[in-house]
Amino acid sequence: MTPVVAFDLKRITAEVAARHGMLLRPDDPAMLLVTMNEVVLQQVMGSIEARTEEIVAGIEAAFRSAQREALGSVEREARKAGIAVREEIQKDIDAGRLHARELIVELNRAYTRSAVRRWVAMGVVLASGLLVLGVGLGVLLARMLK
Repeated sequence: MTPVVAFDLKRITAEVAARHGMLLRPDDPAMLLVTMNEVVLQQVMGSIEARTEEIVAGIEAAFRSAQREALGSVEREARKAGIAVREEIQKDIDAGRLHARELIVELNRAYTRSAVRRWVAMGVVLASGLLVLGVGLGVLLARMLK
């Protein structure tokens, strides 16, 4: 889109007349220079506009690229942080399992000791009972057989 630069020829002739005291007419050769300047200015403005659009497009592309890079970097860092958190949680779980296993082994030992003690005590009581019963039967039989 080429910008339209329109010169006000009446204003130009009035300004020339005011500054230099010369009257210019629309068919004056000096007006040829004004028209040439207008054409050149339009071309330069079109070139500047096209170059500006290229620069803006380049800046936008660079911005999008930097944005993608930044998002990728943030994503990688978030992934690393997530992995680190997951590893720490797994370590805590493993430590909890080990502690629970130790508690179970210790409880098992304590229960086994008390169970063995109970069985030994019961065996001693039963053996004593059998001994008393045997002695009592022996005494009873000895009295009966006499």
